[in-house]
Amino acid sequence: MEKRIALLIDAENTSASYVKGILKEANEYGVITYKRMYGDFTKAALSKWNKVATDYSIVPIQQPHYSKAKNASDIMLVIDAMDILYAGNVEGFCIVSSDSDFTRLVSRLMENGKDVIGMGMSNASKTLKAACTTFKNLEILGEEGDSKKAENEITPIDDITPMEEIVSYIYDIIDKKANAGKETGLGEIGSQLGKEYKDFDVRNYGYKSLTTFVEDTKKFDVIKDGTTTIVRKSSTGITRSDVEQFIVETVSKKSMKLSELGTMIHEKYKDFSHKAYGYSTLGKFVSSISDVDVKKGRNRNSQQTVSIKKNENKKI
Repeated sequence: MEKRIALLIDAENTSASYVKGILKEANEYGVITYKRMYGDFTKAALSKWNKVATDYSIVPIQQPHYSKAKNASDIMLVIDAMDILYAGNVEGFCIVSSDSDFTRLVSRLMENGKDVIGMGMSNASKTLKAACTTFKNLEILGEEGDSKKAENEITPIDDITPMEEIVSYIYDIIDKKANAGKETGLGEIGSQLGKEYKDFDVRNYGYKSLTTFVEDTKKFDVIKDGTTTIVRKSSTGITRSDVEQFIVETVSKKSMKLSELGTMIHEKYKDFSHKAYGYSTLGKFVSSISDVDVKKGRNRNSQQTVSIKKNENKKI
């Protein structure tokens, strides 16, 4: 029997353009038996939700604001959630909001043994994300009618756990399994990442599959073993500290253009990728090294120059 899900949407805190993605994602967790949205739908700002209610059969819970100090629709959402909880008709909830005020509601639902799928913007509070069973960033679900993106294109978002931290945690998972004399399965890595980082989703980083995500870090070997996929530490053995030390030693000898340094890095470490450490460009990766200075020339088309920071006495 599929898990029954109550979908409760804070319409005053969520764009109606995400509704198609919200419903598609929620359906991955079970069958949606309650579909409700909350807000004062007489306001022009929420006019798009009126069409959404008809198109997707979502029940609008009209809640006028009785005062400027209180958000009546939020209170109604909480009341309905508790009524549904005690009715015992669902096994899980999907709360769509970026509002940290719902953190206690989520915790209460979890305390009563219900799974809670949170959905909101990536800049939602870490406390709200941590309270949920899992949290999905709305940006990765895609906006309905967004013709600017190709059908198979996923744009990475910025306000997420750095790639370097994810890689480090995967290392820990593999080490713990190795200490027990066992291999690490790809599925286990996905499960553990989801438990440690409630908003973890490979789509946050621009990927569609966990396999490709792990492979593209260049830190792991993904091996097919029958019906099982095994993940091991890569034999290349490249570490961030190795690359940083090489950069410091190289530019301490002479200043150079960023492109020249990039060539030297790839000659030394053929599998190096700044994206594996969460940086969109090589310049940002190099700038993160405390002893190194990256400057752009005065001319618009001038290349960036890399050098050792002045007045630094750190031993190389």
